[in-house]
Amino acid sequence: MKKNLFINLALIAIATTIFSCKKEIHQNVQDEDKISAAPVTSKNGRLVFKNSNAFKETVSTLINKDSNYLTKWESDFNFISLRSDSSASRIYDSFDFPTFYGAILNNKGEYMIADTIVYFNNGYKYLVPNNDEALLNKIKKDPSIATLKFKAGVVPISTSSIVKSGSLSTESTSLPGGGTDARYQYQFLRNGDPNSQRKFVFEIFNYVEAAGQTSICYVRTRIKQEYLGGNKPGNWLPTSSETYEKKITGMNFQVAFFNTGNGTLSYVNGSNINLSETDITKLDYTLCTFQASRPNITVTLTGNYYAKVLPPWNVDGKSTYTANVSW
Repeated sequence: MKKNLFINLALIAIATTIFSCKKEIHQNVQDEDKISAAPVTSKNGRLVFKNSNAFKETVSTLINKDSNYLTKWESDFNFISLRSDSSASRIYDSFDFPTFYGAILNNKGEYMIADTIVYFNNGYKYLVPNNDEALLNKIKKDPSIATLKFKAGVVPISTSSIVKSGSLSTESTSLPGGGTDARYQYQFLRNGDPNSQRKFVFEIFNYVEAAGQTSICYVRTRIKQEYLGGNKPGNWLPTSSETYEKKITGMNFQVAFFNTGNGTLSYVNGSNINLSETDITKLDYTLCTFQASRPNITVTLTGNYYAKVLPPWNVDGKSTYTANVSW
C-alpha cells in the first residue's frame, strides 16, 4: 500500500508539474500575442509600429502636441528618443523634422514599421527590410550600397502668383530665407545691448519624404527666436534661455498639390487658426499633411504673427514684432 501510495503521489506531482509548465508556456504565448497585436512597441532600442496604418495613426495622434504630452507618451516605451538626447538631436538638425519625429525616432535616427528598419542619415531615409541588422550596419559604413533610399528634408514652397510677396505692419528687415521661406524676419538688440543681437523669424515650409512616386508632405509654419553667436557673420543660433510670447491669430491658408491617386490638382484649406505659446521654445505648427505626386506645392496664407521677449531679458519693452503676412 505504501509503495502504491508513493507511486500515486509521484504521478500527481509529475502531472502538476506538467500542467504548471503548460500553463506557463500558454501564458508566455498569450503575452507575446498581446505584444505583437499592439500598434506600437519597443524592441532593441527602437519603436516598432505594427504596420503602416499604425504609423499613420500614431502620427495623427502626435502632430502639434506640446512637449509635456510627447514626454508622457515616450515614457511608455523603453528607448532613448531623439528628443531626449540633445547631442543626437543636433546631428539631425539639417532634416528639420516635424516636432513629433523627435518622439518616434531613437537617438540613432531609427524606427521600424513591421519588419522594415527606417534609418535617417545625411538627407536620406533608408529602408532595410527583414529586420536585417547586418545590412543596416553595412549601409551606415557605406551608404552607397543601399538600394532603398529616398530624399528627406525641407523643400521650398512656391508662392501663388495671385498673392503678393507679403506685407509687414511694423518695422522689419528682409533677409535671405534659404530652404525655408523665412522672408519675414526682424533683427533687434536685447535691451539695447549691441553685443546681444537677436532675431525673430516667421517661416512657412514643407518637410518632405520621398517614397517612390509619392511624396509625404508636412506643411508647417513657425515662429522662432535666434541670437548671433560669437563674432562669426551670419552665425545665427536658436536661443535656449529667453522666454518669449509667440502668437498667430486669424490665420487662413490654402495648399495646392497634385494628388497621387489621379494626378489632379487638389487643395487643403484651413480658416481662423489661432495659436499661442509662452516659453523658450519655438512655436512649430503643422498646417496639414498629405501624400502628393510632386514635392513642390503652392501655398497661400494670411494671418497676424506676433512675438515679444519677456523680462528679465527684455526690460525696455522694445523687442516686440507684429507682421501681417501672405505667402
